[in-house]
Amino acid sequence: MITSSLKFTSTVGLLFLAVSFASANSPLSCITCEGIGCLRTSLTKKETCIDPLDICVTVFDGFQVVRKGCSLSVPIELRKKCNTPNGIECHKCNQDNCNTWGRDDYRCVECDSSRNADCKNNPSAIAPTRCASPTSPNSYCYARIESSKTTRGCSLSVKDQQECFKSANCMLCLAGDVKACNAVNFTPGSARAFLI
Repeated sequence: MITSSLKFTSTVGLLFLAVSFASANSPLSCITCEGIGCLRTSLTKKETCIDPLDICVTVFDGFQVVRKGCSLSVPIELRKKCNTPNGIECHKCNQDNCNTWGRDDYRCVECDSSRNADCKNNPSAIAPTRCASPTSPNSYCYARIESSKTTRGCSLSVKDQQECFKSANCMLCLAGDVKACNAVNFTPGSARAFLI
């Protein structure tokens, strides 16, 4: 009786280990795009990596996304950016569809004054957060003041950036110029507050 129970427990344990090992060695799925396709929000494609040890990457030219996918499917000349120690023009990750982030230095203050008073009066007290991968050629942060509400965050799309630029109550700034550039205070109603 004890022997059969022990055999059953051993079999279940081995089966669990085999399933865990197999899932740990299964190839990743990565978001994939190339060139202008990386700027389209309506087309999200995924690829399954051929090598179970491959990782997902996002490669940048400046702040613009030029390629996403499995590392081994990225052309060698772009992959070199991923082999540079502490390189900022490549984001590497090893979970399914994890290559959705912007460069590590694309960080903006993200807040809403209706939930955090510091957003309006003391934005530099709020730690900047890493932005998602932009779908525009530039990586902007924004600050918007509407009535008594202030919001700050990442401006990821051309549409959002154009809307902000048209408003005298919205400011855009390039994330690469100043760390947490949207933590500055500006006067609403000023002629298109726009920092370069």
